[in-house]
Formats: sequence, C-alpha cells, structure tokens
Amino acid sequence: MPKKLLLCMVIIGLTACASGPSPSTSDSTVPISSTPVLQDIPSAANRSAAEWLERAAASSGSERSEALLQAALQLQKDAAWQASAAVIAQLQRYQSELALSAPQQRLLTLLEARFAAHQQRWPYVDALLKPLLQPRQATDYGMQTLELALTSAIAQRRWVIAAELQLQLLEQPQYQASAGQIWSVLQHLPEPAAIQPPAGGFRNKVTAGWLRLVQHIHASAIDVNDTSDETGSQVSLLTNLQQWQAEFADHPATAVANELMSDYQAGLQRASLGQQQAIVLLPLSGQYRSQGQAVRDGIVKALAAQPQLSARFIDSNGFDFATLPGLLETSQTDLIIGPLLKDKVAEMSKLELPEQLRWLTLNELEQGLDNRLPGQSFFALDTETEVRQAAAHIAAQGFKQPLVLAPATNRGEHLANEFAQAWLEAQPDQVEAGQGRYTNTEEMKTAVQDQLGVTTSEARIWQVKIAAGKIIVDSQYRSRADIDAIYLVGGIEQTRLLKPFIDVNISPFMQAIPVYANSSSHTLNNDLSENDLNGVHFTDAEWLIPGHAQQQQLRQLLSQRSDWGYSHARLAAFGHDAVLLAQQLSLLQRVPGLSLTGLTGRLHIDQGRVQRDLAWASYQGHEVIADND
Repeated sequence: MPKKLLLCMVIIGLTACASGPSPSTSDSTVPISSTPVLQDIPSAANRSAAEWLERAAASSGSERSEALLQAALQLQKDAAWQASAAVIAQLQRYQSELALSAPQQRLLTLLEARFAAHQQRWPYVDALLKPLLQPRQATDYGMQTLELALTSAIAQRRWVIAAELQLQLLEQPQYQASAGQIWSVLQHLPEPAAIQPPAGGFRNKVTAGWLRLVQHIHASAIDVNDTSDETGSQVSLLTNLQQWQAEFADHPATAVANELMSDYQAGLQRASLGQQQAIVLLPLSGQYRSQGQAVRDGIVKALAAQPQLSARFIDSNGFDFATLPGLLETSQTDLIIGPLLKDKVAEMSKLELPEQLRWLTLNELEQGLDNRLPGQSFFALDTETEVRQAAAHIAAQGFKQPLVLAPATNRGEHLANEFAQAWLEAQPDQVEAGQGRYTNTEEMKTAVQDQLGVTTSEARIWQVKIAAGKIIVDSQYRSRADIDAIYLVGGIEQTRLLKPFIDVNISPFMQAIPVYANSSSHTLNNDLSENDLNGVHFTDAEWLIPGHAQQQQLRQLLSQRSDWGYSHARLAAFGHDAVLLAQQLSLLQRVPGLSLTGLTGRLHIDQGRVQRDLAWASYQGHEVIADND
C-alpha cells in the first residue's frame, strides 16, 4: 500500500477520531435516530481508532487490512462518521492491493451500509445489504446485518419486510430485545399471511408465538368492517387470545395479549350496559353549516347499521366548550366525534378531559399530536394525504423524474412542497421533482413550455434559422425526455387548461407523459365533451369511484340533496367512516397494522393519526374508469 495512504490514515486517526457526525439534512419516513441503534459489531481488540491506524502503518498484508477495518469500525463506534467514511473509501480504492478475505469484504460492505444508514440513504443501504442477507453470506455478522436491514425497513415503512426481519432476528441465539421493541414492529404488519415461515417452521417457540399472536389478532378482526356485531367480534378475539395464552404460556408477548384482552373486556362491559351514545360536535349553523350537515348525513347513514350506538349532535358554533366535561359526566358518555373545524379542535384540546375518553377529532392540528389523550386520534379529509400518496404511487410505478405544476399561491406552494418531500422519501436516491408555477392562463402555457424544455428548444431552432439565412431549415421542437410524469396540484379548472397545454407540447415522436391529479379534479358535473381531461389519473374517496358497491346509495343521496356536489358527498363519506373508526378505536390504536374499508378508503391508525389509502381512477374518453393498479 502506498505510504501516502498510510499517512492519510494516521492523520485521520489522530485528528478526526473525536469529531462528531455531520448533521443529516434528509428526513426519514419514520423518525429515528440518525445513528443506527444496532447490536455492536465486536472489535478484534480493545484499541482506539488511532492505535488501529498506527498498527496498520506498522504491518502488512492481511494484518494491515484487518487493522484498517477495525479502525473504520472504531471510528463509527466513536460517532466519527466522516473519518470512518474516509477510511472506508480508501479501503475500497485499494481493495485489490489489500487482497481482503471474504469475511473482511463482508465487514467492509457492512460498514459502508452503516454509514449510508447514518445518512438515511435507505435504498442504498438495502442494495448493499442484499448480498449479505443471502444464506451462505449470513454466517459473518449475520445479526448485525439483519438489524441494519430491519432499521432500513422501519424507516421506509415496509412493514412486511420489517416483520420478516424481526422474526429472523428472534431466531438468533444472541439476539436481545424487549417485548415492547418487538411488538413495535410486529403491530404494524398489515397481512400476517404474507409472512412465509421456513420450510421446517421456526426453531424458536418464542418466534412462533409472536407470529401466532399477530395471526390471532388479524383473524379475529376480519369482521372489523361489520361493526354491527361489535360484541361478537370482541368475544372471538378474547377466545383466540385465551387459546394463545394456553399454547404459549410464559411467552414474552403475554403482556401484549393481556393489554388487548383488558381493552376488549372494557368494550364488552360498555356493550352490556345497552345502547351507547356518542357526542358529535359539528358546525350546524353559520358559515360552515352545509359542510357540518353533510358530515351529519354520513354519520346518520352509518348509525342506521349500528343499533348499539346513537349520537347526540351539538352545534359547535357558539357552544361553550367549558361545559363539555360536565356534559360528559352527566350523560355518562366516553365517546366524542368532532369537532370539524380546526379552531374548535384547538379550543377543546385545552380542556381537562377524562383519560379514558375515546375521542376522534374530525380535523388535525399542525401542532399537538404528541399531546393527545391516550384514546384520541385525528381524522382529517385533507388534500395533503392525496398529494403524499400520489408521490408514493408515482414512485411505485417506476417513474424517475416527475414534474409538479401548481398555482403561485400559498396553498399551491404548500402542496407542491408536500409532493416534493414525499417524493424524496419514496425515492431518496433519485433527483428532486421539478416544479413550475403559474398565476394565470398565459403563465400556465409558459410554465409547461419552460419545464418541458420547449422554450429552450424553440430558441435553439430560431438561432439555427437565423444562422442558415435563406436556407430552408426543416425543424421540430423537442420536449425534455427526462420528465416522465406530471402532477397537477390545482383544481379542475386548472386541470382542464393544463392538460391540453401538456399534450400539445410533447414532441410528436415521444410517448405521452402520464398526468396525475387529486380529487379536486373530479367533480359531479364534468363536461367531458371535448375530452380535455382524457387520460388524467386522480385520487378520490372510494365511494365516488364508479363500480363501488354503494354507488346506488350515493346517487340516491345526491338526488335528495340537489345543492350537493362531490365535495359534500366526500364529507358524508367522511362522517360515515368516523362512526366505523369510533366503534373500533381502541383496537385500531393498539394494532396499527389492522385496517378497515370505509367509504373514503382503506383506513388504519398510526401514531394517533388516521391514515387513508385512497382509490385511483382516470378519465377515459367520456367516462371515469377505476384504475386497477
């Protein structure tokens, strides 16, 4: 190895070992420490990084390689990440000269993956770890590799993969983790059937017990959508949990099972007292009267199938929230749905409310999720959810360079930034999404041409024609080839204008660029005669997508409410789903992997927030068609 390299190593060891990591500017999907919390990789000896580097300088061959690897390892343990990266880079550069053994090569890869995890470059972490996770490669640093892969899966919310890795770790004899740590992963598993045990089953009964517990919970909650039989569903769950306890006595997950059983026994006790009453706080007068009444209609629709639950509607406009604690006590109610308006949610959040209160707000505060009551969850019918899911959906389709077009308003800027951030979380190693802004129709055309590169292309053509003089130049503008998807933030009026601009500015010899939008581009009275929306894909509540099982009920409701549009229908679906969620609030809060199908989408609760998985549809000619992907 060149002496210059060794000198570099020693300098790094003497001057940078004590340096801390540079702050990461990338946001992960799930808040975690920027430094991976992993089982320690054992060191060959108790030496400082500087001592390892000095040893490398004084040795040769395999011993030198090992000393450099141990120096990089110790630097990571000392949180000197940049210094560690410098050593790793030099090891990779001179890898052929160092003649690393197979175990040394695996350690080098693992150290590089740990540094990438520190930078929260999760797809790159996965790519590095993939060969190390192969059965033949798992003998060296197997547990550390699994833990780093688990950290990456959690950060990306890939819960099936995370659960598989967690179960594999439980099979490791030296693995140590609390029941709470294990459950924090397995509780998010959406489909236990997706977990494939080894051919001979799990060797460890503890591992088998954890998987069986999750399977019991999901099997018992299959009828969670049929909340008209809440008691029967709970009895089934209690029976399954009791069977699990008999099969896996003294299992570490016993405390988890006991907590679930305690919750459901409380639910059974409530049901035994007869019909329950929920207090519903909505704006039934004033500026937002029509929105409040639409939500109320949806709640009434859901209550028709819920004989065990009734609702007491209170107009939040002018209501004295200071009287609410007394009202809860006199009415013996422990369930609140609402308020709908953010300022009312904030006002109610300042009250001293009972700890055992089950509370589903119908809006979400910018601040305050961390200060919620144990039984409180936030449910919002927000555009931000649609924008974030669109970014994830476009990434999942394999597109690499999307373009976001948004009105030049505070709201448009906010939603465009939401998309850009969600895109980076879905594809953190890809280029950032392009962005264009407009304030009027003329600027729409300019924004499209500028972002697609047409303006630049036409300018080049004009320069060529000037240079050619009288020579006839046959030319055709070219749009950018790297833009492969476009997302429109504005409403249907903007979408109607932008889509034709996009179509005419795509080079004739290029494929059409798919265009995506949100539910504001789907209205009840669309004039599709000119096909100006043809090919636009959009998200919306499942109830409003053709082919839904309750489409007839939607049409009946719209005929009864002649002043309604789809925006009111979405609010009615929102109210309907609030009742479904309220009935199963404790269960869904305990097990984020459980979900129910509502009129607004597939719903589950994670960290106090109701998450909606929306449906996709598209304009095809003169009709709207549900997307299958």
